[in-house]
Amino acid sequence: MGGASSSILVHGFSWLYGSSGGEIELQEIVNGLINTQMYNSPGISIALIFITVGIGFKLSPAPSHQWTPDVYEGVRFVR
Repeated sequence: MGGASSSILVHGFSWLYGSSGGEIELQEIVNGLINTQMYNSPGISIALIFITVGIGFKLSPAPSHQWTPDVYEGVRFVR
């Protein structure tokens, strides 16, 4: 579960990086989104969806907060 959510989150960050033209500073990405009206592009929408879903899996917000402890309890950890 943790690996899948991390990969979704990193995939979203890679979409954001690619859509922003290779910027790594958050302020420059935001300025690029505002100045070029890039926020209407499908790449940015996909990136934000992936980032939101990845963070959502990590935080386990409602309604999945009820079953997440059971899932993590039943998962066999690789050591």
